[in-house]
Amino acid sequence: MTRIPSSARGALLPALLLAAATACSGGASPPDRAEPERPREALATLLVHAEGAFRDGNYPEAQSAYEEALGVAPDDPRIVPALGTCYLKNRLTRKAESLLTAHLAKRPDDLASRLVLARAYIRESELDRAAEALRAVLESDPDNLLAHYNLGFVDYRNRSYDEAVVHLKRAIELRPGQPEAHYTLGLTYLALGRTGAAVPELERAVAINPKHVGAHFNLVSAYVRAGRMKDAERERAIYTDLVRHSKSLDERTAQIKAQSVPAIQAMLDKRYPEALAEYQALAVKYPDYAPLYDKIGVLQLRLEHRAEALEALRKAVALDPDFGNPHYVLSNLYREAGDEEAADRELTIFAALETIPEGKSGY
Repeated sequence: MTRIPSSARGALLPALLLAAATACSGGASPPDRAEPERPREALATLLVHAEGAFRDGNYPEAQSAYEEALGVAPDDPRIVPALGTCYLKNRLTRKAESLLTAHLAKRPDDLASRLVLARAYIRESELDRAAEALRAVLESDPDNLLAHYNLGFVDYRNRSYDEAVVHLKRAIELRPGQPEAHYTLGLTYLALGRTGAAVPELERAVAINPKHVGAHFNLVSAYVRAGRMKDAERERAIYTDLVRHSKSLDERTAQIKAQSVPAIQAMLDKRYPEALAEYQALAVKYPDYAPLYDKIGVLQLRLEHRAEALEALRKAVALDPDFGNPHYVLSNLYREAGDEEAADRELTIFAALETIPEGKSGY
């Protein structure tokens, strides 16, 4: 396999997607041409459209455009990992696996595709196959953050605790501010009976993310094992309050989803002004629910209302800083506006949140 440069290590797929469409300056399709496009021009047009749709959170449209692009350039390493990610976003896991497996048989050096395949395996609970794919990535890129964290997570789930410690500690060295790495390392130390090592890792996880239910839950038992009963009682109270809040949030989420059916149908029918109006009405009823503002921002982008989209997406991340998608879309809006510092900041936040794209460790 070809080793990728150190500057690219740990990069997430969305960053690769940005690089794949170098001519992209927006999500809109170019005007119709009087003459048929040559294959290379058609491919560039499709990639611009696909990246624009992905950037705006329109994953079905991005999938369709990447599928067309793949028809023009089969096994193109710019297209396959992007299309595989769209399949995962659209819950077509088996389709992603089939695409990526066939592609990697021809292009075994495509690390981006191998990382997406590992994600598919984790989603399918095929942990041994996921581990194999992640180890293959590390053979070529020893400091790949995604590979280290997810391999540590898989090793923990497979009860290969010593191996998990190695990969999780390396993931923390590469990105110290990722709470899930500290949390999973804490769980691993607990499984090894190393309470003294587990406590600071779990404490670090809740310091980074005070709402981390699993870390608070496991700190209770860790403190009890360490004889720190007052600390255990404090954590039990925090955990109980978080669970109560979580149940309330789940109930409200279910209510909002039930009331979102007209908006979802309008989006599917591409009646974007109607969908926007529905989501805006819901935001009036539920003003502190971040996903509504994310939807509003995406719809404003589809309607070419950049300033309104920016306002909605900023609201989404203000309400829920751990909500990944708006950070990614914001990074692109800032870059379009020439604010590279803000764009890089938002992409860094997104990268930290998406280190484990297939979910968090259980407790």
